[in-house]
Amino acid sequence: MGSLRAAGAEISPDGTWTNFSRRHSVRPRRVAAPSDLDGLRRVLKEAAAEGSRVRVVGSGHSYNDVAIAPETQVSLRHLNRILEVDLDRARLTVQGGASLREIRTELHRHQLAFANMGDIDHQSIAGALSTGTHGTGLTAPAFASQVVALELMLADGSVVRCGAGDGEDARGQEEADLFDAARVSLGALGIIVSVTIQAVPAYNLRRTDAVISRDQALTLLADPPPTGHVGLYFMPYIDQVLMWTAERTGDPVDKPSALGEWFRDVVKVNHGLQAMGVVARRAPRLVPALSRAFARGVRPETTVDTWDKVFLRPLFVRHDAFEFAVGQADGPDCVRQLMSAVEDAKVPAAFPCETRIAPAESAWLHPSYGRTSTWVGAAIQAPGIDVDGAWVEAQRACVAVGGRPHWGKWHTLGADELRRLYPRWDDFTALRAALDPDGRFGSPAIDRILGRI
Repeated sequence: MGSLRAAGAEISPDGTWTNFSRRHSVRPRRVAAPSDLDGLRRVLKEAAAEGSRVRVVGSGHSYNDVAIAPETQVSLRHLNRILEVDLDRARLTVQGGASLREIRTELHRHQLAFANMGDIDHQSIAGALSTGTHGTGLTAPAFASQVVALELMLADGSVVRCGAGDGEDARGQEEADLFDAARVSLGALGIIVSVTIQAVPAYNLRRTDAVISRDQALTLLADPPPTGHVGLYFMPYIDQVLMWTAERTGDPVDKPSALGEWFRDVVKVNHGLQAMGVVARRAPRLVPALSRAFARGVRPETTVDTWDKVFLRPLFVRHDAFEFAVGQADGPDCVRQLMSAVEDAKVPAAFPCETRIAPAESAWLHPSYGRTSTWVGAAIQAPGIDVDGAWVEAQRACVAVGGRPHWGKWHTLGADELRRLYPRWDDFTALRAALDPDGRFGSPAIDRILGRI
């Protein structure tokens, strides 16, 4: 069946870098992985002398070309240290290259936790912030709202610090504006070299997994629970929707054995989805039956586990992903239109399509900026199944109601279209021009998405 070790990007012997979904590849003219800030400054200085643009890459888990770096590619994998732990304020300061996995390991040492997270932890904290990575729950903040300060290295090698300033004077407002721009910046303002995270005391979650009908799921989206977390996995061609919910609890851990967890997560989910993709490519007519069989294999259960073990459900199968944040009221209809677009096009999609809910965010370019959002998502085994036509139709439906794409997932929107979707777009582009007047942190993707300086 092949290896399922597909956590992030791959680098071939000739230096070609390929992202997680294998949709985008590049062979950078220069690759650098500095071990300290002085080394990072040297990279920027040399790039300026050569007239080369610089792009920082994390784990390569973005599904689109946002991390593609044809000129100078910089990895922060050696800038991954834990810098400070402030137990009095439950804050952790880390370098930008630290992975979410490394950070949560450190949090566990001090009985602390992320307030919320998604279902993978391969990403660097800088990459997760820059693309607007989020979890689910009406009161559960994205990573951008769990950060209280960060340091940004500008193109000239200087480092600026910004935090949630009070804005009472011009300097405070300037810092607050930079903070709101830099938390979700697509790497276009500078290089995030440190992040201070506001943690919370460690907690357990009671998670319930179930299978419900599509109508029941859409009703839940229209009126989601006010607290806790909820994830819905719609599957094209079938009525069954996989659902999980979670609430904080003071109860002790109560879950399957390690062998049971392995069988569920690795054998049933990962190997199952990989096999479904193989069959779907060769015999598309079997997709509805495959999906129904997958749904039948989900055993309704309630478990209690630590926060991270509940949020994280390992998914190693290579896949491509679509996700748009729309206003909560528009969520059910956009899900309907996404499913119709895939089904009408007869795409052999045998993969759970995750939909989540999230609170309003204050970072200017966060897709949930200023409004409670439903994240309408889809996924498909990759590469080899043509879904772009259907996703274009679904994108059109989301954009028609003001939907904004996840910065790390499939979309075809350019700067002119995106500008109309973000109230603070012009403020961001003005700040970008001031901080990086030479466009040092540009790339083909950034040119398309934000415009070229």
